[in-house]
Amino acid sequence: MPDSPARLPFKQAIDFFRQKTQLPTSGWTDIWQEQHSHAFVVAGAAHDALVEDFYNAVRQAQEQGTGYAAFREQFEAIAAKHGWAYNGSPGWRSKVIYDTNVTQAYNAGRWQQMMAVKHLRPYLRYRHTSIEHPRLQHVAWDGLILSADDPWWDTHAPQNGWGCKCRVDSLSRLEASREWEKAGKTGPDDAPPIEWEEKVVGKTGSNPRTVRTPVGIDPGFAHNPGKSWLEPHTVPPLQGYDAVLQERGTPWPTSAHKPQLPTPTRVPERVILPADTPPTEAVKDFLEVFGADLEQGAVFADAAGSNLAITKALFQDGKGDFKWLAKPDKAERMKYINLLAMTLIEPDEIWWDWVKDQAVNGRWRLKRRYLRAFEINGSDEFGVSIFEWGRTGWTGATAFMTTQKTAAQRQAYFSRQRKGRLVFQKQKRGP
Repeated sequence: MPDSPARLPFKQAIDFFRQKTQLPTSGWTDIWQEQHSHAFVVAGAAHDALVEDFYNAVRQAQEQGTGYAAFREQFEAIAAKHGWAYNGSPGWRSKVIYDTNVTQAYNAGRWQQMMAVKHLRPYLRYRHTSIEHPRLQHVAWDGLILSADDPWWDTHAPQNGWGCKCRVDSLSRLEASREWEKAGKTGPDDAPPIEWEEKVVGKTGSNPRTVRTPVGIDPGFAHNPGKSWLEPHTVPPLQGYDAVLQERGTPWPTSAHKPQLPTPTRVPERVILPADTPPTEAVKDFLEVFGADLEQGAVFADAAGSNLAITKALFQDGKGDFKWLAKPDKAERMKYINLLAMTLIEPDEIWWDWVKDQAVNGRWRLKRRYLRAFEINGSDEFGVSIFEWGRTGWTGATAFMTTQKTAAQRQAYFSRQRKGRLVFQKQKRGP
């Protein structure tokens, strides 16, 4: 027998989850109720790469039916990869993320199915299925039969709280009549009156608020996930994310005006490591600058205010192997690792570029690009260090050239590295 809706994948539930926009968030109250039908968030997952990894893990569990045990392993690996410090125990937090997402996708898919046959099965029956920790209000609704169009379902369609396992069945007129006859009734039940109460949510987060919610339903669950999906124009705009969603609909245009070349940072030649430096030692030095090491990551706030996880995963491939093991030429580039650290800590510019990834259903992905210009003391060498986050993780590159001698040549080379939208530019210091 399947242990959860994740073991029963079907097209409608998969479609519901696929259409969600992935959004970073500081807390679970940043978006609210119906908005969750159109956005995937993990409370406290504040940067795109972390959110994307969790989204892919949930999607794999949903589409392949791998179940919670597999997701739990992925959860711990993802948290370690990004150095994510989360609230709660790994078991509790992973279970909340898994259960809520796969259950709501299942419920939304079922709602679409039931609406498609509403002309044949016009009634819905509430079913309470939790045994271990029954909620009295949910037990009271068990067996309730209402028209599929009754507005009561707008706020009471399951899931109705954290860990709620309630379900809804669709009934034909004949099936509904038989149930009414058993109960000594002649027609549909009356929708229970809705009693509202005010609660404060997000007290420990960045966006506390007072909300109204029906008695018996946890704050944030007083909505119908399937109806919100099928009727997107009835959903309130995502607070604070309107611009993000609009930008994700189309690529960000290349800026028509590119700033002038930043003044290159002059560094001593010793900043470039000897060519025979072991790559692992170079990585250790890099991580130490940010207060991290090979075992423990750190969180770094960049110049644009985005939190980034600094871990050894920056230098690993998708299998967890260091990149230079498969591509020896990357080991030779490690001599510039100090410049990469300097670029991330104090970039001349940060550019964000949305790119459409045809390898993953044409989804838009955000690439962050950190740029810094350098000169080597005692030489005419000019170089640009680039640190970028893309689909395959972080990539870093530094290129020095001795032929870019004129200001125009340097400007042209640096400008070719600018892609997307400028989100940060270092202010020039006074004379």
